[in-house]
Amino acid sequence: MATKRKRATQGTASSQGHPSAQGEAQASHSLAPAPSPTPPAVQGQGPRHLDEANVARLGLISIQERIPPGYSSWEEEYNFLGKPVKLACYANEKVGGVPHGLDNEVSLALIAMYLNAGSPDDGTFTTTPYQLLKLMGLDTSGYYYQTLKESLLRLTTATYVLSEAWRADGRWQSVTFRFIDKLEYTSSREERLDRSSVLRITLAKEIVRSLKNRYVKPIDIEFMASLHRPLSRALYRLLDAQRFSPEHPAPLSRFEVPLMEWAAACKIVHKRPDKIRRTLEPAHEELIARRYLRSVEYRGRGQNQVIVYVFGEEAGQPVDPAALELLIAQGLSFTSAYSLARRYPLSRIQERIQRFHAILATGYRPKNRLGFLVDVIRDETGKYTQALPSTSRSALARLEDKEAKRIQEEADQEWQSLPKEVQVRRTLQAAQLMLRSRISVGELEDLSRLMTEGKMEPKEVMESLTKAFTSGTVEEWLQEMRERFAG
Repeated sequence: MATKRKRATQGTASSQGHPSAQGEAQASHSLAPAPSPTPPAVQGQGPRHLDEANVARLGLISIQERIPPGYSSWEEEYNFLGKPVKLACYANEKVGGVPHGLDNEVSLALIAMYLNAGSPDDGTFTTTPYQLLKLMGLDTSGYYYQTLKESLLRLTTATYVLSEAWRADGRWQSVTFRFIDKLEYTSSREERLDRSSVLRITLAKEIVRSLKNRYVKPIDIEFMASLHRPLSRALYRLLDAQRFSPEHPAPLSRFEVPLMEWAAACKIVHKRPDKIRRTLEPAHEELIARRYLRSVEYRGRGQNQVIVYVFGEEAGQPVDPAALELLIAQGLSFTSAYSLARRYPLSRIQERIQRFHAILATGYRPKNRLGFLVDVIRDETGKYTQALPSTSRSALARLEDKEAKRIQEEADQEWQSLPKEVQVRRTLQAAQLMLRSRISVGELEDLSRLMTEGKMEPKEVMESLTKAFTSGTVEEWLQEMRERFAG
């Protein structure tokens, strides 16, 4: 299909009111040809899993999946990190009003793409709609291309005015900016984005400066993508930004916040307490079901209510490949290793594996070796601080069996809850980790295709690869896969 070049640029906006509607400029021929639409999951190192801390913690994008027609501005005042802040957003109702819902994921994907492009100083990078949709775990058959275009236009036209709320260089600053400073794209004759479109995006200099100065926080993009509702994904991003911040590197185990302040942080439209609770309820239910939250409790009444979030086992660090490799090398399945690596940092896993081997060196022989390892890693009671376990051997034997069964059951339950596309991505991650340079990008694409088409089951691929890795037969495994690719 023939394409024509379209260009949308930032116009002049006033910090005192709504920006004028953005017209689309004259055709531009400056965009490079479309790069090969290889999914980010199989490109080199893949996007780094980092989020810009200000955007995430201030909740600049409403968590609501839908907003009322004509809802083109909001102004909020509330306490943030112990200080009062004033935030405002002035948008254009012709492109869907204030940023909301799926715009959370689009903004995070743009940050990942910028970082993966090498963090260019001018904030400009080139990508494709296909790559963004794949990174977000969304369907690429048609509908979401238009949804993505609308989202990009909202992020280009909405102006944020933040008073003493933006953290930079160790100080609180007042800033006015748009998330996307400049947007260029190619489109079809019907002015739609499609698989052959190219995007050239320039992020706001405020966001670029934060990312360059490492004012960031880690985020588990795969876990976020696996959540079913945009509301759940948006609330996860906002909650995780409060849980893990640059100022307080130790993650919070619980988070308490006044209901009305939280409604302002979430940019919920209707501020009646019962409506706030109803808006949040579906996301709470999914985050509890996925064990990111252990519980959500409301204390008090009316506008004086306080929400108490207690984080669950899945509120761990984004997975460190080094921790994952260490655990797999000990004989754990990839799914079990992934579950542990998400919950515990590399330093703890390294220390606990050393302790595990020190105990074995004394002559202790556990009944269930992997169950014993899992218990050593998880232990919070201190029973393994001595050279030998302080618990009796018979009690330990029962515990080892229990822990081995528990970690595998949890890993299996988590796997079954994942959408197929996330299972495929996680299997590709395992292949990259265990095969490294032995497998080419083209072969990873073949493996992805066979799993996506249902000709291979992701879990079976992962289990056979893990077995080959631990037994030293990865070359034989890879040769068998190559024969299947050729067939």
